[in-house]
Amino acid sequence: MTASPPAASSSPPHAEGWRVLVATTWVQVLCSGGMLLVPTLAPQVAAAFGVPTGWVGLQVSLLYGVAMLTSLQSAVLARRLGGCRASQLAMALVMGGCALALIGTPLALLGTTLLLGLAYGITSPAAAELLSRFTPPERRNLVYSIKQTGVPLGGVLAGLMAPPLAALWNWQAAFLAVGVACLATLLLLQPRRTRWDASRDARVRMQRAGSLGVLRRYRAMRWLGATGFCLSAAQLSLLSFAVAYMVEELLLGLVMAGAVVSLVHVAGVTGRLGWGALADRLGGSLPVLFGLAGVIALIFFLLAVLGTAVPTWVTLTLMVVAGATAVGWNGVYLGEVARRCEPGEVGEATAAVLVLTYMGVLVGPALFSLVVWLTGSYSVGFLLPMVTGALAVFCLLNCVRSDAAPRAA
Repeated sequence: MTASPPAASSSPPHAEGWRVLVATTWVQVLCSGGMLLVPTLAPQVAAAFGVPTGWVGLQVSLLYGVAMLTSLQSAVLARRLGGCRASQLAMALVMGGCALALIGTPLALLGTTLLLGLAYGITSPAAAELLSRFTPPERRNLVYSIKQTGVPLGGVLAGLMAPPLAALWNWQAAFLAVGVACLATLLLLQPRRTRWDASRDARVRMQRAGSLGVLRRYRAMRWLGATGFCLSAAQLSLLSFAVAYMVEELLLGLVMAGAVVSLVHVAGVTGRLGWGALADRLGGSLPVLFGLAGVIALIFFLLAVLGTAVPTWVTLTLMVVAGATAVGWNGVYLGEVARRCEPGEVGEATAAVLVLTYMGVLVGPALFSLVVWLTGSYSVGFLLPMVTGALAVFCLLNCVRSDAAPRAA
């Protein structure tokens, strides 16, 4: 595996690169927003589907599990169809999931979850397939960071759009709105498809191990995947338990806690842009990743030790800083994955590391819940993301030390 991809013989027009970036970011926004509709409207959806509200929370875990399994083959799909067509397929899947939700039965909810998980597992490898071809190397980290803002922006979209629509009409209106937006996006992408998918290869075949073959071949990529596992565990630990921590231990009101979580998401978006620009300025993403992992470990240590012993505004400031780091690492991380690949391997490598990243999404909150259950303290629970942040530093050190040459499977 090379340290950086070879330069293309002719750079794509500047405007076309930005069109690709806007399109892939918007597709990510709609996929993320669609997958968050059920938890955002949990009380209404649970009542309509006839299931306990707590069961609706399991939908997110199942969705990420499906996305993780989809990532095994999604890079091959993106290479066969092309990144643009694969993005259109993701939009069609989200649209189908939103349509199924309108039926309002538990079986329909399961179908919605499966379709949204398939879509979410396709989006990043499809975007990587396009961005790797239309992004100049000197802007790689910033571009990938901008694209990754689609994840928290999808949360903002769901939070700002779904409750008002449910209040004005009904919960189905939110699903209809996202479905219509996906249909419009699918149609708007069609005129670009010929140019954007010019490099697709219909001869590529599915493999038994899928994208995980990249992890077998490249030791450095295995350590990068482990880094993603650790950082995603820290990220979801923060986002999953921030409100409960503020309400139950800091004794804040629910409205205030929700406002702070919004600031955490905004800090995450700002961080993704800032860290990407810094990485491009420094000429490399590894120094930024090392710094982010170290700060994540430090911030969560301070939250665990000082969270309830210092003025509340200090704790809330620490949480916002945690948002800027623990939610802001993704773009720089995927930029480093792309840097280590030949152009034709970027989608496959992205899918491979995302399998481990999604595992961290599933494991992190589960372990945090176990710690809270055993100790009765969210503050003690923050020692878990502290540990995973420190482990991310260890993984990055081993990534740097690893031989960049491919090893036999």
